[in-house]
Amino acid sequence: MLPDVRNIKGIKTRRMIKQERIKADTLDLFGDEPPAELLTPYVIAPEDQARVDELQKKYTNRERNIRRCWNRVQLYMPELMQGPSHDVLELSAAHGGMLEVLRHYGHNVMGSDYANMVSKRNGEEMRQFRKLNDKTFVRQEDDFGLPIDNADWPYRPICEAIDLPMTIFDAGKTPYPFDDKSYDYTMCFHAIEHYCHPDDWMDLVDEFCRITRKTVFIMLNRLVPEFRAKKDYNEAFTTFRRNMRDYNKNGFRCQATFVHWDSALGFKLMATGD
Repeated sequence: MLPDVRNIKGIKTRRMIKQERIKADTLDLFGDEPPAELLTPYVIAPEDQARVDELQKKYTNRERNIRRCWNRVQLYMPELMQGPSHDVLELSAAHGGMLEVLRHYGHNVMGSDYANMVSKRNGEEMRQFRKLNDKTFVRQEDDFGLPIDNADWPYRPICEAIDLPMTIFDAGKTPYPFDDKSYDYTMCFHAIEHYCHPDDWMDLVDEFCRITRKTVFIMLNRLVPEFRAKKDYNEAFTTFRRNMRDYNKNGFRCQATFVHWDSALGFKLMATGD
């Protein structure tokens, strides 16, 4: 497992190592520019600007978001840059950059999201460690102080600014509010970790396959040192990656794995037609 960049001396060295590890997001892959109309700043409603200011600055920069997602489409789903229109769902779409790029190519897109509950607030639990469908997990407010029972989420102002259709639900609870085989593609980038403990991630993947006709794509976050130090979490994370490499059920088989952060963290499942 790679050393944490925070333990490396020198700001410039840490920055250089980090950029090397995530260069797939930042390289000029083929010399093609993203669509110009997607590179303009978000136009946020004045009453929502304070909410947007609470987000990490890097995720409120539309050009940065689009360029990163432009690379991801080219690397992981180049088939969607041409051909017929598909129905595409992104779980935890956040700023919606992936779906903006895919909508540019004529696809029917839907995002999902929910209140953030990934850091402790007033001593409350973090949902990274809960069980799937855990009825004992209760929080009154999310990481931004928003009421959990409110149909609101941190990136709402940005999603509204780009007119992105959204379905709001807790992805750590199944079944999802979609019929069987509702979407051609289901994507989940750097988000499954926020739904529940990795012991239950394979059950989530089965749910992804239930609602998907053709392709499921999952990109994990790197295993951060705090979670790596938890033996049960570390072992479950490693087991999940191996099981994803070998996935062959529910009419889907793993057809490709991808490296990010110098680790095999990306997995593309495709329908077998069986």
